[in-house]
Amino acid sequence: MIPTSFNHGWGVRPRGLTFFAMRGAPYEAVTLPHDALISSLRDAGAVDGANSGFFPTLDVEYEKTFEVEESAADQRHVVEFEGVYRDARVYVNGALAAHRPYGYSRFFVPIDRLLGYGTANTIRVEATSDEDSRWYTGAGIIRPVTLHRGGLLHLAPEGPRLSTPQVGDDLAVVEVQARIDNESPVRRTVRVRIEIFDEATGRIAAAASAPVTIFPGESADVTRRVFVRDPQLWSPDSPTLYRGRVSLVDDGKDIDDATDTFGIRRIELDPVHGLRINGTAVKLRGACVHHDNGPIGAATIGAADERRVRLLREAGFNAIRSAHNPAGTALLRACDKYGVLVMDEAFDVWTARKARFDYAQDFADWWERDVESMVRKDFNRPSVVLYSIGNEIPEVGSALGAQTGRDLVNTLKRLDPTRFTVSAGQVLLAVGDEAAEVMADQNVGVNDVLASMEDVLLKFWQSPVAARLMEEGYSQVDVAGYNYGDSRYALDPGEFPDRISVGSETSRRSIAENWATILGSPQVIGDFCWTGWDYLGEVGVGRVRPAEQAGIAGFLGPFPYLTAEVGDLDVTGVRRPSSYFRETVFGLRDVPYIAVQKPSLCGVELAVNSFAWRGMEGRWTWPGDEGHPVDIEVYSSADEVELLVNGHSVGKAAAGAGYIAAFTATYEPGTVTAVAYNSGVESGRSELSTAGAVETLSLAPERDHLGLTDESLAFVRIALLDRDGRVNPSWTETVTVTVEGPGVLQGLGSSDPQPDEAITGPTRTTHAGELLAVVRPTGAGSIVIKAAAAGLPEASVVVDVD
Repeated sequence: MIPTSFNHGWGVRPRGLTFFAMRGAPYEAVTLPHDALISSLRDAGAVDGANSGFFPTLDVEYEKTFEVEESAADQRHVVEFEGVYRDARVYVNGALAAHRPYGYSRFFVPIDRLLGYGTANTIRVEATSDEDSRWYTGAGIIRPVTLHRGGLLHLAPEGPRLSTPQVGDDLAVVEVQARIDNESPVRRTVRVRIEIFDEATGRIAAAASAPVTIFPGESADVTRRVFVRDPQLWSPDSPTLYRGRVSLVDDGKDIDDATDTFGIRRIELDPVHGLRINGTAVKLRGACVHHDNGPIGAATIGAADERRVRLLREAGFNAIRSAHNPAGTALLRACDKYGVLVMDEAFDVWTARKARFDYAQDFADWWERDVESMVRKDFNRPSVVLYSIGNEIPEVGSALGAQTGRDLVNTLKRLDPTRFTVSAGQVLLAVGDEAAEVMADQNVGVNDVLASMEDVLLKFWQSPVAARLMEEGYSQVDVAGYNYGDSRYALDPGEFPDRISVGSETSRRSIAENWATILGSPQVIGDFCWTGWDYLGEVGVGRVRPAEQAGIAGFLGPFPYLTAEVGDLDVTGVRRPSSYFRETVFGLRDVPYIAVQKPSLCGVELAVNSFAWRGMEGRWTWPGDEGHPVDIEVYSSADEVELLVNGHSVGKAAAGAGYIAAFTATYEPGTVTAVAYNSGVESGRSELSTAGAVETLSLAPERDHLGLTDESLAFVRIALLDRDGRVNPSWTETVTVTVEGPGVLQGLGSSDPQPDEAITGPTRTTHAGELLAVVRPTGAGSIVIKAAAAGLPEASVVVDVD
């Protein structure tokens, strides 16, 4: 079937729950994907509170009117929804056509029996976001929609399945599978043509064809092996892609075709060599990421996901865990492109609820269909190497939980035997009613739990009782995922010598110690930090504050907190100090990085939990703190680091195995410099300078030319600059952005974790001297983006759309 975008011409409105409320509200025109929740007013009294980022619950409906010509009555029409959050109901001309509870599953809706031909048709989609998650989910049709059209004889809209069962240096076998549906009243014999192209050059790498007969009202599953000579293998370091195309040829004419990209690669896993891609051992330098895209909410617009993957890759990550739901296609295609390996996670819950109305109420009836949807989506993606059956599932330590896990794994292996499975366990939840026995076993008291949950987790993971309770569940998967279970790394070789594990979720502060262990143990295949990219909801979990305030607001932050404040990169894509620290630990950075703590915090005891960094910032601009002491950390792999303030040496310190050289200096405006030495010879240096008064606004687009597609976005960095072009992070301005020409302002955001203002609209306050404007093209031509702030000259920039 031929796919076409079905993202345009929609309207959206809140859905009333009474007859009279349903009649009145007008629709607002929108282009999909779209997050209906992000523009809602946040409220300290929101029912889901800090989990959702203080957003309200929302019932929403979308509507689109479209016409199908009379001549298309002998064709078939299927609408593909990649994801509707949540509890989607699809109506065509007033009749229910489909229902899908899970907000992250792709589903297909045949609509022919409900269509009118030669007249207007209406499709309406209802969705509900309630107390159903532990983080911000968004609401509505958050992923793309596609209309598939084909004749009575057609290829299934899911497209071909492309796998590589045999891969060698000189020859690769590509197995191509496709389903042909014959809805005509007669038997049909057509020729199936298969072609494999080099995606970069367009060169045909392999081809084959054969006749296939399909009887009326039946389907034919076609499987054909083709052979690629001298294949270019896909790997993280060389992500070469091919394209497979399946065509139906009838009487010499192409009547249908379907294509998709894929990679030729082989993956192996064992406790002796670890994870290997094409025979080369790979350690996963992983980032957990949620699905929202910061300033534009949960709308999965392709350019936003590609940008996120690219920036994470540039920061040193080579793997992503889709916490805690199946990733969207756009993110996976970006991972294919940039060579980023993926752990695609199916669920955050099975049958035990974590939120009042979450997926646990639907799991028993829907899990198998949702697993099948995830596998069909992922099958052709070379980046996907692991399927996670769940995150921190409370029941995994029970007999029934073990049975559920076994059912999930068996289903995944039946649908896709080419990839590996993992369960991301959390010991405190898994031990359940046996927690008291574990506490006694590890001599853990209630006061210990209150004092340091991180220390308690380490002790629980070491408990033989916990190991026994979790053994059955872990024995069913290929990889044991340890959430904050670093202490298992040293125990497993003796207790479970054939167990392969991964740090499926780890503290950002533990990477230096963990990474040395991971490099030295083939049984541990990598580390996924919480998190690589900051996210909306679960607010303030990574905040740093004076210890005396630690008990005021509890685990999550108070209103107006918006983000979790835990990512190596903030919600606008700017790297935080922890990102440079991690890059140093990974051995990917030689230049020292200077991180400075706010002078007012010097000497103050801080509350820093396992999710938080140390309250450090990459700046040397602290007006009003002149003459105050300031704590400075330099991240370096060198033998020794010297720190200088305005050319005067503060001293030298060894970074050591922890990769941190610590100093205390006196803040004075000017320049702070870090010089790294190996064997007494300078090996790198960096510096920070004090910014002066802001004189200009700067607009810097990441790309000044875009293609006109549904996936296109322009990302424009807005900065407050002094006369020398330096960003002043201590300065704030209220900036208004206007867009002229064929484009709309999709979002305007800052890195402020607790903005005390509306977060949508054309006006925002800068944070750390910057904002990020996201502009979506609506047509070809030149988009003029302008920014204005009181007392500063207006700035503008042009982005061309072809």
